Amino acid sequence: MALQARSARWLWLAMSVILFACILWLNHSLPAARFNTYQWVLAAEYAVWATAALGTTARFWPAGNPHYWRPVTIFLGAILSAADFFSASGLAGQMRIDAWMTALIGIAAVTIVARFVPRSLALFWYGQETGNGNRTDPSR
Repeated sequence: MALQARSARWLWLAMSVILFACILWLNHSLPAARFNTYQWVLAAEYAVWATAALGTTARFWPAGNPHYWRPVTIFLGAILSAADFFSASGLAGQMRIDAWMTALIGIAAVTIVARFVPRSLALFWYGQETGNGNRTDPSR
């Protein structure tokens, strides 16, 4: 079972990287003139990424607990989304900040919702459904 958990962490990492690459491609391919129409799509994009990133963080740090994984996910999301928006050339200064804050709302929403998901979903999400000996009872 430990082998299954070890391979699952790389699968979740690959999924997180692919999702972020898709976000970068989509955000840089959309014209800046349509910013107001897709602004909340940014929150949804980063919420989907944060879902995968939270699972990845939990799988790479199985000795931790959700109280540590959620802030790490938010911090990583803040750094990566800032790199995304502040490296782009299409958005004006204030629009970049608005886009970054909207992305942070999506990331924060996932980490808040993660506190209230059913136990069976949390066990899967955090990679604790396998008996790899890292913990006996998930912390919520």
